[in-house]
Amino acid sequence: MNKRLIAGTFFAALAALAIVGCSSTAADKAATLNPTTGAHPANWQTTHWAEYLKNPDGCKPCHGSTTDTAAAGGTSGVSCFGCHHPNGPHHPAGWADPAQHGRLGAQGAPNGATYFQGKGFASCTPCHGSDYTSPVGITPSCTSCHTKAPHPSKPWQSGLSPLNPNHDKTDYANASECVKCHALGANSDITPQPPAPAGTTPGCFNGTLCHTTKF
Repeated sequence: MNKRLIAGTFFAALAALAIVGCSSTAADKAATLNPTTGAHPANWQTTHWAEYLKNPDGCKPCHGSTTDTAAAGGTSGVSCFGCHHPNGPHHPAGWADPAQHGRLGAQGAPNGATYFQGKGFASCTPCHGSDYTSPVGITPSCTSCHTKAPHPSKPWQSGLSPLNPNHDKTDYANASECVKCHALGANSDITPQPPAPAGTTPGCFNGTLCHTTKF
């Protein structure tokens, strides 16, 4: 066979692979759309947050800016701020302050909401991971700041000042999240006496975590 023909065929194949590779990459980054109707899947309203976190730029052509209301809406005319008001798909300004995401966020009474409007430790898990160390997409891990747990290091359990991020300010309804790390006093200096029987619903003062009585 002619060597030039072989070489030409080889390089043509490489070029085709390169084109397919680029197309696949672009498709992988694009938001999920029905090729006929241009619509998202039926359950998109409840699942789109995860796709946004994986690739925020993939939403911008159709929905515009996710940070500037004046530039929001995109080609679809549907802005993220229509539902995510007033901060868009982001936490409020100053959220990195422990008094905000800690005392007023994770430590608060679970309100049944999730993502940016939620309170209670469980509201953090959809984006930051059920174990707080396996975030989705661009979301940071809780342990990138909190090196050992999704809360301040010891002595988080001490101090009388209301300015301190004491764990006793955590709403009791968060016990179902606390038990993930502190079942029967795990990762604590306190062991409940007596420990709660297996199957007991987690609570702050019933021996399932660290304490058996309320102080």
